[in-house]
Amino acid sequence: MPGTRAAAPETATPLQRLVAAQRAALGGRFSTDDIVAVLHQAIVRGIFHPGQALRQDELAAEFQVSKIPLREALRTLQAQGFVELPLNRGALVQAPTLDQLKDAFELRLLVEPSLMRTAAPLLTRADLDEAERLVRAMDKAGTAWAFSELNVRFHDLLYGPAQRPLSKQILAMLQGHIQRMSFMQLSLAGFNRSSNEDHRVILAACRQGDADAAARAVAGHVKGVRKIVLELVAQQGLG
Repeated sequence: MPGTRAAAPETATPLQRLVAAQRAALGGRFSTDDIVAVLHQAIVRGIFHPGQALRQDELAAEFQVSKIPLREALRTLQAQGFVELPLNRGALVQAPTLDQLKDAFELRLLVEPSLMRTAAPLLTRADLDEAERLVRAMDKAGTAWAFSELNVRFHDLLYGPAQRPLSKQILAMLQGHIQRMSFMQLSLAGFNRSSNEDHRVILAACRQGDADAAARAVAGHVKGVRKIVLELVAQQGLG
């Protein structure tokens, strides 16, 4: 289908900037997976708000695709819990519920300390040095989104050596919701600093080769994040 003219950088909407950045990275047309990635990021970053209608005609024009891959992308996001597709009502951004948040954190507390305990003895000096570089980068992150992306990379790196494919698959399924919640929590002034101190405690335990201490530090980190996020949810009257 014919493309729409790109908006000038100074007048582009946040979604248009995301689409333009992804198009530049791809160097070509969008696949269904590419559309999922951009819409997912827009939801996580709050560009699309809970309950907001996602108008398929407008989105198809924005991505310069037909409605077929767009509908497939929306169905994928529905399966992931980010979009609702009520009958005859188009697509809506699904709001996170209190029960979903609590459930996700309970799963994190089951999966992440276990992964850390398994991975800690297998981490190399290069792994730990890269993790430390990510911690320093989080100290300097200028936006909540930049911090959130670095945070995901930090945890992925530390859990990487664990030969626990099912656990990592479960955690990967949660990753979008985890990142969405991380972005929510980072709207609280100063929380990025306290969260990054947790990262330093985790990293120090890994450098000392103390797998149990590293697992306890991860559990404490997740509990601290949970407390902050649930307080934010209460303040916003969600649930």
